[in-house]
Order: sequence, then C-alpha cells, then structure tokens
Amino acid sequence: MALPFITQGFRMARRFSVVLRSVLALALAAVAVPLVNLTGGELAGLLRLPRGGDARLAYDLLWVFLAGVAGSALMVGVAAVAKATHAWTLFALYLALDLYVTVMAWDDFPRWFTLACLLTLPVQVWLGWWLAWGRRRA
Repeated sequence: MALPFITQGFRMARRFSVVLRSVLALALAAVAVPLVNLTGGELAGLLRLPRGGDARLAYDLLWVFLAGVAGSALMVGVAAVAKATHAWTLFALYLALDLYVTVMAWDDFPRWFTLACLLTLPVQVWLGWWLAWGRRRA
C-alpha cells in the first residue's frame, strides 16, 4: 500500500526539479545578457576604442548579438525539458524588451542600429538554441 505514495512523491520531486530548472534557466539568461554586454563595454575601454561613431555602434551591436546568443544558450542548456519551448519563451521576452527599447531609443541612435538590434533577434535565439541543443539532435 505504501508504494503508490512513494512513487507519487518521486513524481512530485521530479516536477519540482523541472520547474526549478526552468526558473533557474530564466534567471541565468537574465543575468547573462547584461553581463556579456558589460564585458563588451569594458573590453572596448581596455582596447581604447573611441566612444562615439558608427564603428563603435557596430562593435556594441556585436556584443548585443553575443549577449542574446549567450542568454539563449544558457536558458536552453539549463532547461530540463521542452527546450524549444524555452527558446520560444525567451524569444517572446527578448522581443517585448527589444520593441520597448526600439520605440524608446528611436531618436537616440541611428536607425540602422535600432533596427539591427530588432532584426537580429531571431538569429540570436536560434543560434543560442542550436549551440545548446540543436546540434546534438542533428
């Protein structure tokens, strides 16, 4: 009689573990994106890159792209199940944030920069998913 209760307890622990890993994956992605961007900014300072101009914006765009890839790879890599669903969830969160920033910064940056941030978003999430999970399946 005690066996069903034990197996039910194992199933509950497994579900809790899956949910915990999903929350941890989201938290790691949320920390990785600004951390990678800050790393790029600090590296630019160490390389003594000029602070303005299109070349610096292109450099910053590269780090925005790498930050998106890192966040996506971490989220998909840490998630226990439904890795594609996690990637789509992160894409939706990135898209909402990116649309907000694009609207708010439309007059602050050149159009090519804000549009490139927005239009490279699907590639960022796909590449992170592929690096963390997709190439293992292929």
